[in-house]
Amino acid sequence: MQKNLLYVGAFIILVLLQIFLLDNISLSVFFHPMIYIAFIIMLPLDIKPLWVLLLSTLMGLTIDMLTGMSGLNVVATTATGFLRPLMLRLAVGHATATDDSIPSLHRLSTKHLAWYISLMIILHSTIFFLLESLSLSHLPYTLLRLALSAATASLMSWYIVKLFTKKILNR
Repeated sequence: MQKNLLYVGAFIILVLLQIFLLDNISLSVFFHPMIYIAFIIMLPLDIKPLWVLLLSTLMGLTIDMLTGMSGLNVVATTATGFLRPLMLRLAVGHATATDDSIPSLHRLSTKHLAWYISLMIILHSTIFFLLESLSLSHLPYTLLRLALSAATASLMSWYIVKLFTKKILNR
């Protein structure tokens, strides 16, 4: 029960950080890190895929409702949640931690965790920015925006995931 409350808390904190802090920082047009994806990354590795899809959709819907977007975050987060097992297999290999008896991210090595976070962020950012631009005529600008935002979001998400997993391990 306490772990479920930690996940609810992480959901709320990540939404608030995204809406009130990161969406209000305007350093550049090319800088838009999206850290709320860390919630999908932090979900237990043995969680049923249906729950991942539902929680991903809920996260995207919450962000869309609070920012006034018209479904862009829902599409990107749901697709990211759907492709999560594939990203985990790409990052870790066929011997994923989903078969372990203790399902948590602390079972992944630092290298595998970094790859997993980076792949998830890049996937989400790619879907988000390509759908946002809806044009290949501005592809260089979209790729620059994707690279800067994904790099920043990956770094920030790394620290969020590490902090969160330490909090769960201490419980």
